[in-house]
Amino acid sequence: MSKLNKRISFLVMIFILVADMAMGQYSSKDFLTHKIIVNHDNYTVVAYVKPTHKIYVESDRLYYWFSTNLIKSTQGGYSGKLLNGRYQEFFLNKSLKEWGAFSAGLKTGKWKSWDEAGKLKEEYYWDSGKRNGTYSKYDLLGRLAEKGKYRNDLLNGKQTVMLGDSTKVAYFKKGKPVAKPHILPKFIRNIFSKKTTKHTESQIQ
Repeated sequence: MSKLNKRISFLVMIFILVADMAMGQYSSKDFLTHKIIVNHDNYTVVAYVKPTHKIYVESDRLYYWFSTNLIKSTQGGYSGKLLNGRYQEFFLNKSLKEWGAFSAGLKTGKWKSWDEAGKLKEEYYWDSGKRNGTYSKYDLLGRLAEKGKYRNDLLNGKQTVMLGDSTKVAYFKKGKPVAKPHILPKFIRNIFSKKTTKHTESQIQ
């Protein structure tokens, strides 16, 4: 690259930095750490768009990206800087609204959300843009109201819902309701089944 081209590139970078700072969205430190700040009417987002390697886009995933001072989401694609790093939302009173992290535009790890009074609302675990692992929901007083588990973004296993003084239990497999699973492993059930069959046959004889 010639000296002239280097100078032009440097001037363009300086211009972009100054323009962003003038809009009140970045500081020089933010520019260097790839930090972004997006202000909404009733909350503020603080996130990161750290550079990522070229990625293979999955059609069934929701990608979050940053462009023209907005954070957007698109299934199976993106057109801007992918969110990559810690993610936080704050109410106007500076209390946390949501907290989590992104990896190359996809939600990852534990995510939490709160109401404006600081009461915990939800907890989810994400893996490459899909819910995987335990989840919990809380009532207006911050008490546990629902818990269960996701696998590959579908309810899977035991789900417990607290309704006042009662508790409702349901079971899911790949997102569909199923009967309560057997406690004993299948091979042990088969052994008992064979013994029962032999005992019945001997009584008939």
